[in-house]
Amino acid sequence: MLGVLKNYKFSIILLAGVLVGGITGTILGERSSVLQPFADIFLNLVFCIIVPLVFVSIASSIASMTNLKKLGKILGIFFIVIVVTGIITAVLALISGLAFNPALNSDVTFGEAAQVENSSLDLVRLFTVSDFVELLSLKNMMALIVFAILFGISVSSIGEIGEPVVKLLNSLSAVLNKVVSIIMYYAPVGIACYFATLIGKVGNQVVWSVARASIIYSVFCILFFVLFSILASYYGGGTTGLKRFWKNIWLPLTTAMGTCSSTACIPVNRLAAKDMGIPDEISDIVIPLGASVHKNGVVAVQIIKIVFLFGILNLTMGPADMATAIVVALISGIIVGTIPSGGFIGEMFICTAFGFPVEAVPILVIMGTITDPFCTMVNVTGDTAISMVISRIVEGKNWVKNKIGNLTQA
Repeated sequence: MLGVLKNYKFSIILLAGVLVGGITGTILGERSSVLQPFADIFLNLVFCIIVPLVFVSIASSIASMTNLKKLGKILGIFFIVIVVTGIITAVLALISGLAFNPALNSDVTFGEAAQVENSSLDLVRLFTVSDFVELLSLKNMMALIVFAILFGISVSSIGEIGEPVVKLLNSLSAVLNKVVSIIMYYAPVGIACYFATLIGKVGNQVVWSVARASIIYSVFCILFFVLFSILASYYGGGTTGLKRFWKNIWLPLTTAMGTCSSTACIPVNRLAAKDMGIPDEISDIVIPLGASVHKNGVVAVQIIKIVFLFGILNLTMGPADMATAIVVALISGIIVGTIPSGGFIGEMFICTAFGFPVEAVPILVIMGTITDPFCTMVNVTGDTAISMVISRIVEGKNWVKNKIGNLTQA
């Protein structure tokens, strides 16, 4: 018993922080906003480390590879996995939405029309920027990742000449990991305060029409998280992998629910992956990239939102509409932002794809705000889970004995 408490001590503290934050937010309501500065301190510290951490982790991992074919294999498998899991998530969410009807007995009045000038999807802007300085912004994470991949490939391809750069990147990676571990000492306080302000902020906005859809989605997320995590971690690492996953996933999970940001969880997710024994050359690529493009939580919530709008507009979803919904959800999983309330483009995408009135966007925003903790939880934990799957495919099933087995004995 004492051994279990020792192993899960930090996880228990984090979960206690979430519980205390939720109770505090419920009791204080909007007055919990006085805790916002303490939450912002934690989030700001995390966000400040994101850009250098993502660049260094991806670039150093790729630069250290002597076999670029292996890199291609990792990326190829990664994109296949996110498409397959995205389709499965969308289908399951669609079945759940049609079965439980999130719009049952809803009485929704749309607010003012949303502004759409900046809601269009610009693929060029998504993957590239016109000035190097713009790479140093959280708004351009995909462009930063693309540049980091190109930089790492370039260093690896020039051989011996690039070895000093590889050493520098590895040293920087170690330093940044240490910075993250120091920041995490403040995590329980920061997460508790952030969760308190979140509950206090949205509590009065919950009306039956939106609450029903939000509850359906939240229950779906919990069940999906448990089942997907068990299947993925067991397939990826067997019984040992399953145990290591559930022992170490709590820090990313609570950080995700407390901050509602996939980006903010990159540092803690990398720490969890390392503790699980996932090879650095895989986790250092999959987790930062997954934070931007592998978001099953977003896929699921987009489906529920679409079914919800069909319901309140008294429309019937045909086979073509269902197929379109799945495609829209998959694309939204890639283009939706990785910071809190970053889903505005995805919500506009729904309206433009189906011809829904743009006045529906405020309703979707409220629903997105309420469900954001569960959405981010699925997004973040899914990255770690598929890292295990990719580890088995790339390294073979015996990677567990070489990596996780050593950690267990240490």
